[in-house]
Amino acid sequence: MRLEQLQYLVEINRSKSISLAAERAHISQPALSTSISKLEDELRVQLLKRTNQGVYPTEAGEFVIQKALQIIDALEEISSLARVNSNELGGDISIAVELNVNMTFMPKVFSIFRQKYSKANILQKVGESNNILRDVESGKADIGIIIQTEELSKAKDICTKEILQDTLVVLTSKNSPIAGQREISLESAMAQPVILFNSEYITNCGISSILKKYGNINVNYRVDTIVMLEKLLLQENGITFIPRFVAQEYTNMFSGLVALDIKKSPLNIMIALIWSNRHHLCATEKELIKIIRTVLV
Repeated sequence: MRLEQLQYLVEINRSKSISLAAERAHISQPALSTSISKLEDELRVQLLKRTNQGVYPTEAGEFVIQKALQIIDALEEISSLARVNSNELGGDISIAVELNVNMTFMPKVFSIFRQKYSKANILQKVGESNNILRDVESGKADIGIIIQTEELSKAKDICTKEILQDTLVVLTSKNSPIAGQREISLESAMAQPVILFNSEYITNCGISSILKKYGNINVNYRVDTIVMLEKLLLQENGITFIPRFVAQEYTNMFSGLVALDIKKSPLNIMIALIWSNRHHLCATEKELIKIIRTVLV
């Protein structure tokens, strides 16, 4: 039995896919399959079962995976002792970040992280909260930072750390008929033409899943860039809903936009760190999470 066999098994459990696990482990799919078969032969037990929905561990496989995680974690702690103190942590980290969190906080997070751990490589995707959740569930992203949504509450095998509470406000053009108001009621806001950020062709994005609890919303557009969002807000006199913490970023970046508070707003939100409990957090990822929590709290 070799350590890499246990690592491959853990990666398959995380991604539920032989091909994706092989890609992430940087080996060929046949080589990974052969390695797992040899491990099964050595242990004289079937560890994995294949279904139409993916690859899943057997009962024996679950036991071996839990023990493998303990072994990997212990070895990681031992090997990281000197590296943490000497700034030697490295490797690739894939992180998916909600748009507004990215605009406001991530430049500082990455700057601090890079100064401490220059050998680490961050692969970042910016997206919408529910899309990010699916990326973390599928193993496409190691870590996610999202707005807590109903989909997150239903998700299985996801670890969640709440890091920042905020509320939604309205962003609109200074030429909009409602722009002269310092506040707007939620009912009036919901009646406006709404433009939402979304990174895939779906309608159940994080913000809309929060808003639908309070009635129907008139969503005119779903766009995937800030520039398009700003242009439509200016041209259409529509609105969008954004966290309060990012409002100044938008109004500083785009002088034609203004942010309005929502009267007696029930639209409280929570920003959360997420990762799959099938994913073993390495020392580098743990250090990044520490920095994220320090900057956002």
